[in-house]
Amino acid sequence: MSDPQYELKQWLAEKLAARGVASKLAEATGMSNDKITRSKELHSDDPKKRRQISLQEIEAMARFFRELPPGFEQMTRWLEDLSPAPTAKPIPNASFPPRWQQFPGDASIPLRGHIAAGANGRFIMNGQDIATVFCPPGLEGVEGAYAVQVDGRSGEPRFLHGETAWVNPHQKVRQGDDVVVQILEDDELSSYLKRFVSRSADVLRLYQYNPGKGESHDLEFPTDKVFSVHKVVFHAML
Repeated sequence: MSDPQYELKQWLAEKLAARGVASKLAEATGMSNDKITRSKELHSDDPKKRRQISLQEIEAMARFFRELPPGFEQMTRWLEDLSPAPTAKPIPNASFPPRWQQFPGDASIPLRGHIAAGANGRFIMNGQDIATVFCPPGLEGVEGAYAVQVDGRSGEPRFLHGETAWVNPHQKVRQGDDVVVQILEDDELSSYLKRFVSRSADVLRLYQYNPGKGESHDLEFPTDKVFSVHKVVFHAML
């Protein structure tokens, strides 16, 4: 699966299977029919027949279908202000060509580190910001929120190469959550993006999706060496 938006495009193709839905989507979002056709193309090797779907377009599609696509289940705010589905044909509220729209407040948060392939996917966050990225609505106003970028294949199939993961350092972590963990190792803080399993007075247990050769899916760290465990609340390809 070389296209990082494969599941999203598969979802869109299924939604557009019924006759006339593509035209209604174009009318409601301001996207051209050609853009919509190329947005759901999965198999063509011709770059002119395929395209990456922008985050603004994904939000518009979610609102039109009243459903969050795969990989965007955290973006519940997109659907919060929708009124009940109308029985009559909706009045278009978009212009053609479409107007660019900002996210609320045009907020951004810092990108703190790159998650690279290596020994158990270890990476370093030294407290300095590498860049800034857009702030998802659920993290607006959250003090200390940050993002990290995936570099390599160690997180697949959960996290794809080039994806960005956004972190809320204040949310409670539960079993099965994806987390960014900082561990004190040899007087240096090492960071990991893994799935949280459990934490006791003695040991922190994590699970890694795609371990390298000679590595295990299961990771354990002494609890007294754990500096922080922060919950990943959203991830997407920018």
